[in-house]
Amino acid sequence: MEGLLRVSSKEKTTVRLRLRTISKQETVEERSELDVSGVFYLDHATGSRYLHYEEEQEAGIIRTVLKITDKEVLLMRSGAVSMRMHFFKERKRSTVSVDYGVGKLMMESELLNIEEVYEDGELFAGKIDFQYELLDNGVNIGLFDVSMILEEDKE
Repeated sequence: MEGLLRVSSKEKTTVRLRLRTISKQETVEERSELDVSGVFYLDHATGSRYLHYEEEQEAGIIRTVLKITDKEVLLMRSGAVSMRMHFFKERKRSTVSVDYGVGKLMMESELLNIEEVYEDGELFAGKIDFQYELLDNGVNIGLFDVSMILEEDKE
């Protein structure tokens, strides 16, 4: 969380988000990349960091909120896909709820690692990297590596 205190002078910052996700399921590895506008927000009272963004998929618009605290990470998606992933930094497993419109899937997740770096020079920039595992009845069904690069958007 390098430089986080310097960021605290700005309440909300419009950012360009470059999101890269690598998923490994059995022997198959998939990569996806996304470049969208979003908003980064620091809650002065709690120190919680928030990132809001929207993406357009074939199924429709998906709104995503990422909340990071000193103890947990919460990833919520709504719209064309509804999902709630709650990770704990102590590596405790938690329940994942995913609703694709045809039914609800329940799985477990485990946060393996998270790193945050923020810089507040002339323009705000940051990077959030985290890795997690998805499990079904205790069996690994996928490893996910997420990288988010944030750059203040002055446009």
